[in-house]
Amino acid sequence: MGTNSVTGNTSRIDRWLGEYVEELLPWKRRAQAVYYEKRAESAKDSRNYDDALDYYDRAIKVRGRLGDSDRSVELGLRMAKVARKNGNPEVAKSQYERVVELYARRENAKGALDALEPMLEVLDDEEQDDELSQWWGHALMILGKAEPGEVSDQRRERLIHQYADQIHSEDSAGRLYGFALNRLLGGEDESGADLLEATWERRDVVREQVGQFRVVLAAGVGYAAYAELNDRDVDTDEMLEFVADYRPKLSDAAEALFERLSEGETDTDPEDLKSGVGPDDEVELREVEAEVFGRFLDELA
Repeated sequence: MGTNSVTGNTSRIDRWLGEYVEELLPWKRRAQAVYYEKRAESAKDSRNYDDALDYYDRAIKVRGRLGDSDRSVELGLRMAKVARKNGNPEVAKSQYERVVELYARRENAKGALDALEPMLEVLDDEEQDDELSQWWGHALMILGKAEPGEVSDQRRERLIHQYADQIHSEDSAGRLYGFALNRLLGGEDESGADLLEATWERRDVVREQVGQFRVVLAAGVGYAAYAELNDRDVDTDEMLEFVADYRPKLSDAAEALFERLSEGETDTDPEDLKSGVGPDDEVELREVEAEVFGRFLDELA
């Protein structure tokens, strides 16, 4: 036998062994992942949470090497749930964050929110206010990018009001005012009024020199108008007295509505404010404000 058969091209048996190993490795990893998953579930059922977390972590890493991101996501959510039971908020948070990022890259708003909501609960429970505010910003951004019908109206409404309850900051004032005007524009008056009230309540944290302070003032004027039209138990005189001290900061629409409420009349024609914009139109916030406040003026007349 010549030396070429030994040192030359790879023999058939070598090629077959190479192909066999390449096929065997994924199979071996899948079997390994299943083994780790079963051990994790068994440890969880036995309330041996430390072992459960260890085996979940191993299973997730193997699934990652296999490129099985769907299973990796599912295991990550399970691991996070066990971590919360075991008093490991940081582990839970890291798994939720990983899942959120995976779904966000896929532009899957519902999946991202499914992981974000429990993550927000962890941050709230741990009183990590800065991170809570930051991740609420991500949640609202995801809501804004969601396709029509991807997130139910009920869930969207619940999340917005939960945000209003938990985050009391300058940034939240602008966001809540935008939500409030869109609700009012779409005929969801009760919800819109609640969000106007929430915006107004942030006057104690918004500095006078920032733009959000104008938003707070306008929200107060709008809420006072709604309260007068719907007999809400609100001290509108106190609200208007507060706004009066900063009257030069009011937008034209807010000034006209303030004038009508405080003086009983205004020279501004409501039709001059209204532009016919709808809740789905992509327009500036001031145009939405003018439309809503124009409607208030009409009703007050």
